[in-house]
This record gives sequence, C-alpha cells and structure tokens, in this order.
Amino acid sequence: MIEVILNLAWVTIALVAFVLAPRRDARSLAALGCLIALLFPIVSVSDDLNVNAATFFETLAAILAAAGVIIALVAMARVVVESRVVPAFVLVVHADPRSPPRR
Repeated sequence: MIEVILNLAWVTIALVAFVLAPRRDARSLAALGCLIALLFPIVSVSDDLNVNAATFFETLAAILAAAGVIIALVAMARVVVESRVVPAFVLVVHADPRSPPRR
C-alpha cells in the first residue's frame, strides 16, 4: 500500500512540475523530463524493501554517477560561446580642415 501511495506522490510531483514550468520550450521540458525520471527511483520504495549490502553500494554508485552527469550537464549548459564581431570595413572620419565650397 505504501508503494502505491509513493508512486502516486511521484506522479503528482511530475504533473505539478510540468504544469508550473516557467518556460515551455522543448529544451526546458526535456530537462524537466530527465529530472522527473531521475526523481522516480528516489521516491519509489519498491527497491528499498529488499536491501542488502551489495545492492546498497551499487545503488549508491549509480546515484553518484547520476549526480556527476547532472553536474557536468549543468556546467556545459552554462557555457556561453561569444562570437567576435570583426568589422567588415573601417569608418574613416573625414579630416579636411577647409570649409565646404560655396555655390
């Protein structure tokens, strides 16, 4: 019974996250989907009912690997590529000290 309740809590969290997402572009929704997919094993309790030392360390290693991937993706997303603008022509100020001709 507790497993069903926690799975319903996960579905509720997922739906609320998608409804309250501030940006609706494909990139942010994909990132939110990945975050929700990573949240499911944390909220789900079915794997926690059969815990032994070997599976605990394997799970811990998987969680740490996922955290490393998330940190790397966030770091790559913050990189901004700035392109240098090279002028195609040079503006020269006319420096003739004479006054314009009269008509």
